[in-house]
Amino acid sequence: MNKIERVRATLAGRPVDRAPFTVWYHFGTQHAPAERVAQVHIEFFDHYDLDLLKLMNDYDYPAPEGLEVVASAADLARLRPFDPADTPMGRQLQAVEMVARALRDRALFVDTVFNAWNTLKRNLVREAMPALMAEQPKAVEAALSVVNDNLIRYAQASLARGAAGIFLSVPATQESLTREQYERFMRPFDLAFLEAIRGRGECHILHAHGERLYWDRLLDYPVQAISWADQNGGPSITEARAQTPLTLMTGLDHVRFVDTAASRVREQVRRALAEGGSSRFILAPGCSLATYAYPPLIRAARDESALPAR
Repeated sequence: MNKIERVRATLAGRPVDRAPFTVWYHFGTQHAPAERVAQVHIEFFDHYDLDLLKLMNDYDYPAPEGLEVVASAADLARLRPFDPADTPMGRQLQAVEMVARALRDRALFVDTVFNAWNTLKRNLVREAMPALMAEQPKAVEAALSVVNDNLIRYAQASLARGAAGIFLSVPATQESLTREQYERFMRPFDLAFLEAIRGRGECHILHAHGERLYWDRLLDYPVQAISWADQNGGPSITEARAQTPLTLMTGLDHVRFVDTAASRVREQVRRALAEGGSSRFILAPGCSLATYAYPPLIRAARDESALPAR
């Protein structure tokens, strides 16, 4: 099977010759032009012979003009709709086009989007988020609606430019917010986002980010696959397999990867493939690897994943 056939068969639950393999990390290219971002991703894809490329998205979501931080209801009210192509996100869309041309007929790739809550917190509100959710909930909801609509426009533009799907990062975890806050400030916007791109891609992936996940509330998200850290707080592959028909995307311990011997990495791969089964499983890290992950370790994982089952 070629890479595209392998990934498509995996998502459809059809037999595959082996599970697809992918890894990713942040390249630190958020200062760079789109051409360099695309080049780095293609070099990474080719060097490790990945089956599916996750396009990192580290360009910033713009703050309203004149604001360095959004810390009040009045600040939140200054958020406005925009055309993503006219913002730093436009450089990411240029990179999407370049990667799509480079991988045409070779492989599928997904573009990364951080959900509305995470985008608002990481890029604009930062440490003020807990206070704003508690003291200005309606203002936060209105701001999230604006951000979510902008992210929807971005995702639709990315898919139109050649991305096979969106890798939606959702920190639905106790480390980020309470269950009640998740139900009010995160889940409705996630579902609206995914509904808006339903049918526009073939490989939408929910990345359940964090350790103490609200896992039970994520299983009905309309995606083709779910990514999480099975070895770092999330359910095991076996447990997840019993709970959802989605393609599972996990297996490598991203937290301790760089400090793990190649032989142990190979053991992780064998265990994950044994638990994941012969279909609907993509071998991947639970989250981004450290950027200093040495090539021999990644190649060990890649080579082991390509061996016949033992």
